[in-house]
Amino acid sequence: MPRVAISRYIPAIACIATLAGCATFHNAEPFPKEQKQVSVDITKELPSTWSEMPTGVHVVPNTRLFVSGHQAGQGASILFGPLGVLVGSAINAERGKSLLGDDKALANHDLLTATEQLVKEGIADSAGKLKYGPAAPGTPQLTLMPFGVLSFINDTDVRPYVVVRATLKDASGAQVWSTRYISASAEAKPFTGDNGWFKDDARPLRLALEQSLKRSIDVMLRDIAGKTQRDTAKWTYVGGQYAFVKQPLKVKGNLVVDEPDYIAFTPRLGDVIVFTGVNIFDRRIVSITDAAEQDPNMAQFELPPPAAKDDPVKATDVPAAPAGVAATTAAVAAASPNR
Repeated sequence: MPRVAISRYIPAIACIATLAGCATFHNAEPFPKEQKQVSVDITKELPSTWSEMPTGVHVVPNTRLFVSGHQAGQGASILFGPLGVLVGSAINAERGKSLLGDDKALANHDLLTATEQLVKEGIADSAGKLKYGPAAPGTPQLTLMPFGVLSFINDTDVRPYVVVRATLKDASGAQVWSTRYISASAEAKPFTGDNGWFKDDARPLRLALEQSLKRSIDVMLRDIAGKTQRDTAKWTYVGGQYAFVKQPLKVKGNLVVDEPDYIAFTPRLGDVIVFTGVNIFDRRIVSITDAAEQDPNMAQFELPPPAAKDDPVKATDVPAAPAGVAATTAAVAAASPNR
């Protein structure tokens, strides 16, 4: 779960930050229009497990992959202070490792090379303001940090996501823009078994990650080129399963891309939520409905039984949260300006 949502002691902190006007929404902002020529580079650094994801994730060794959605039992850790939080996180990370099982098939997964290839191809096709490579002194630099999230959506099934954290620094080196492009796989399945992600040396998982990475890069390049909607006056609810979070959520925000087979969407939630940014979903796995400005930014949500392959998943609102979920809902709502 997101840092403000994975345990029962965080909501109060989020509420205080929101009421004090401390919530920020930078991850929902568009690329600055005034940029003329920007160099694009890809960092080998791994994302911070403190700022880019919830506690208790399992870091798959020698990869840029992280296992989440499995975290449990962290509410009591606060009773033991910061050390308790660290211990709880370590226990959950070990649990994620156990659920993942044999990860040898993932050892050679190269997300960086795939990102570089897609970016170069995209820049060549666009003939726009971007060029690949480190920036010359005194010129703007866009740095990309790609990584994958293997997120449990229930006790057995896992949905892969690819996150591309994009950060722009101006000619002076000051950060002027940053967001995430998070693309969800259309499929969710167990790690193991005849139809699992690890079948055939993890070929299904590799393919799903490649497809999600391509969609993240495609949407990012369109967004940078100013060829997206980003109508902040039109509100939309997108219900489904967001990266890092097992519990389905219905979140209000604005459409960025609206295609026949997929959408891109920015939740109206504070930056402290680890899935804020541009979320990209296959239409078959989400519910998309109109919303009004005065509507809550987040609502309870329940996925119905799987729909037919060519039909979008439809939503059913849940009047009361299941046991252990109420704090999660309150926490995410607290990080939004409209409650």
